[in-house]
Amino acid sequence: MAAAEPRGPQDMERWLCAGLALARQEGLDAEALATSVPWLLATLAETPTLPPPALVADLGRLVSGLPLAPSLPVPDTLPRLRAAVRAYDDHVLARLAAEPHLEPVSAALARLPESLRPRGVAFLVARILSRMGFTAGTSMSPAVARRVLERPPGELLSSGYISLREPGFALEQLAQGYEALSTGARRASALLGDAEAFTLENLEHLQGKAQRMALEQAVEAAEALSRALPPRLRARSVSTGPAPTAMEDDAAFPQGGFSSVSNVGSLENLVTSELVYMEDEPTLDLFDVRYVEGELLYYTRDESLAVRRRRVVTFVLPPSLADARVKDPGVRWQRAVLALGLVLCLVRRLSTWLGDQDLRFQVAFPWEGEGPHPLEAERGLCELLLREWRARGTAEILTPRNSDEVLAGAAEQAKRARVDVLLLDAARQVRLDTQKWPAHLGLHHLDLSEPSPRLEVAGPGAVSRGPGIQEVGSEQGPGETPWEAWTGATLELARGLL
Repeated sequence: MAAAEPRGPQDMERWLCAGLALARQEGLDAEALATSVPWLLATLAETPTLPPPALVADLGRLVSGLPLAPSLPVPDTLPRLRAAVRAYDDHVLARLAAEPHLEPVSAALARLPESLRPRGVAFLVARILSRMGFTAGTSMSPAVARRVLERPPGELLSSGYISLREPGFALEQLAQGYEALSTGARRASALLGDAEAFTLENLEHLQGKAQRMALEQAVEAAEALSRALPPRLRARSVSTGPAPTAMEDDAAFPQGGFSSVSNVGSLENLVTSELVYMEDEPTLDLFDVRYVEGELLYYTRDESLAVRRRRVVTFVLPPSLADARVKDPGVRWQRAVLALGLVLCLVRRLSTWLGDQDLRFQVAFPWEGEGPHPLEAERGLCELLLREWRARGTAEILTPRNSDEVLAGAAEQAKRARVDVLLLDAARQVRLDTQKWPAHLGLHHLDLSEPSPRLEVAGPGAVSRGPGIQEVGSEQGPGETPWEAWTGATLELARGLL
């Protein structure tokens, strides 16, 4: 349904004021309305058409942790509009309040600086409308909308209640918008997802709308690929033994717990019964005397080492991957975006499946030429996608000179850990040269030069009966689409990396 054009500035003003007066808030007043104005202005900058203004106000309050009141009576207005608002309460607000991703989205929005929160609400409005397939927005002049919204909030509210009693374009357009929202919400599989929470967490670091859209698409691709994987996969047996490793502890205490009592230690390990020696007398405090003389008792911790297997997974994205910036029929995303989504998908799943191991991820963008890296945009995007793991110290982004430097580093790490290397390449007619790779390294090559990816495995990751290279999915099966080839390759990779 195409966006309708208001017949004049007065119709636009009535539509905007009447829409604000329909916000589902208990005790709607000028102060509550004033908080919605920055959200509306940011939404107007985000999208050329606006949904019913109450959606922006209601969503902003919902993700800000403020209560809504969907059971409030609808102001006296057109019967069609009253029925549409009731359907909106049932199918949109109730659905949003029950969304499992509402809590992480709200937490991500709360962590944003105050100045960025209107932009975050506007982003959520645009994403929800996109998920609904909403096309019944109203085209508005930004200048006229700003002039209306600059009026005192109390005056806007009074004008809104008056406009609700004046039949015409404004009320018919509002009813049409509410009906489209309810229909879209019933058809949408989800109104919020990981992509919204992930983008909000990185909104402060995103440079422009293009990078934000690329991040959203990569996260969506990771979600779609992840659905092709089972909740659990059985890890294959390995011949290497465990090694002493460092283990993070949220309480910053060593492993092993308390083992004995000593008169040497730090105050956080003080035996609590020693506090009985503290006195209120200003002249003498037995606790201080015992502390000076070294007689206080402290718990002694067992300084045991955590023994876990070491794992390193290295993703190599050479400059030739720039040729994968193409979109194939039947696939929602470019091959390069799917490659980044695959990296995020595997990092997430392996972190869950191999959580008991000392797991490290590396993403290498080799480049020995002059000037900017051909994959500079993908490199910046990968830094944002893996920001959580980089903050933990379990992932790092590298820019080696060439693939030989990656090989040398992997060979050195393989002396102390099991190492797997995944090469994502879009160069045509490239075959693996296993002579260059140490036999104890696992090498996985995903060829993205065609619409259907081809997976080759060499080394310990191969499950073929003989030596050399195992090629998985080298030919597209009968009736198999490129997307099915992607999900099949993802499953084979996950099995091989385990």
